[in-house]
Amino acid sequence: MKKYFVFFISIVFGFLFLSSCKEKNNNQNSHNNADTSLKFTVDIKKYDNYAKFICGIPCENFEDFQQKDFYKNYANSTATNWNYFYVNQILVITNWAEKNEVLLSDDTITAFYPFAGPDFSFVYAFYPYSNNYLLVGLENIGQVPDLQNYTDIEIAELLNSMTQSLVDFFAQGYFNTQNMKNNFRNNNVNGVIHPLLYFIYQTNHQITDLKYFVIDDFGKILYVQDHQTLDKRIKGVKISISGNKGKKDVYYLQVDLSDVNFLNHPELVTFISNFGNKNTFLKSASYLLQEDKLSLFRELLINQSVKILQDDSGFSYKFLKENNFTISVFGKYTRTLNLFQTYWQPDLKQEFDKQNSKKLPFRFGYNVPFDETAIIYAQKNNSQEIIYPVYKVQFRMSWNKLPQDSLPLHLGEIDYYFDEGYYKYTVGNFSSKQECEVLLEKVRQTEFKDAFIVEFDEISRRTLE
Repeated sequence: MKKYFVFFISIVFGFLFLSSCKEKNNNQNSHNNADTSLKFTVDIKKYDNYAKFICGIPCENFEDFQQKDFYKNYANSTATNWNYFYVNQILVITNWAEKNEVLLSDDTITAFYPFAGPDFSFVYAFYPYSNNYLLVGLENIGQVPDLQNYTDIEIAELLNSMTQSLVDFFAQGYFNTQNMKNNFRNNNVNGVIHPLLYFIYQTNHQITDLKYFVIDDFGKILYVQDHQTLDKRIKGVKISISGNKGKKDVYYLQVDLSDVNFLNHPELVTFISNFGNKNTFLKSASYLLQEDKLSLFRELLINQSVKILQDDSGFSYKFLKENNFTISVFGKYTRTLNLFQTYWQPDLKQEFDKQNSKKLPFRFGYNVPFDETAIIYAQKNNSQEIIYPVYKVQFRMSWNKLPQDSLPLHLGEIDYYFDEGYYKYTVGNFSSKQECEVLLEKVRQTEFKDAFIVEFDEISRRTLE
């Protein structure tokens, strides 16, 4: 179901009021909230050739390097590692997801992968039809080097660094955070851009565009030629790709999702919210969403997720149930790593036993050493069938969810919906605009002089004068 929103927002810190709005597609095929007036050209062939080169694929300008023994050894090694991973993981996952109706060909909304690092491969395996992929991590983005100026020794060092950066991933299906930090301090492989391009190309995509960007104070993308170390704005890279599932955009955002950083960067909420409803993917997430340090991001994520596909390191089972999700489980869940014993979930184990789930034909997550993979598939419930159109009076908007005792209960039963990064509060639930106008006048006679009527139907929401 799509919603169309465009908002012109007047922001007052604390309580925020919506002054006017127009329709906007909330599940667009591409993210258009960007300054497209580039003052520089992008040499896309440079990125495309570099991706081929680190994948061990023949490419222009590097034929001489690729004829040397050290490169041939690298190409053979990386081909062996990738082919084994692709056949035994990616293809198996895609077949399993289709069989279990986790993967649907008409499911094109944004696939959101927090704590992803450069791992495009797994989210693509589960959601190959998405038009946008939003990956988030703490790791530096990095730059693609100009290999034309490299010596044989420097090329060999770069290829060795690529091999080292992928060792953990091929062995256990996820990146070790500390090892990734150490690997990406390397002068050659200096950020996620290198393995990210590797995964994109190895999943049979061509790179059609690549732009670095920062996010401005209003959550919009501003493209830049490269990132400046002293620039404190949130940094990212957008990679446009093309493959047998069509054209797509892959975003990587370098950002800390903790509450402290969320409060310091309200533009982050707007940026994420502009992608609309999402299919969320969580894997090897260090149980961060089960702690209070990321409570603001957790609230935003649970409100914007239509489907959640995760292992046990994502949302807790109890939290998903409390937020009205229907849960299916697949695989085995009998233990956790000693490092994460405090996050063991007995109620989740009971759910696995109740559904009598069977061992999966692929492996990922922290329990790979135990030959276990646990998948929790959560789908948001619609608690009741709604007859459209519905008319409500919107009177308040706030970035944070307001406590119950702060709401004006004298207005009647209060509802809210989450959109564009804000909690938007309404009263009333009418089948006609005329009925709603009576309530609107009463609300405007209180402290909420700027209240207005909102019309909801199955695919849109719009403000009425």
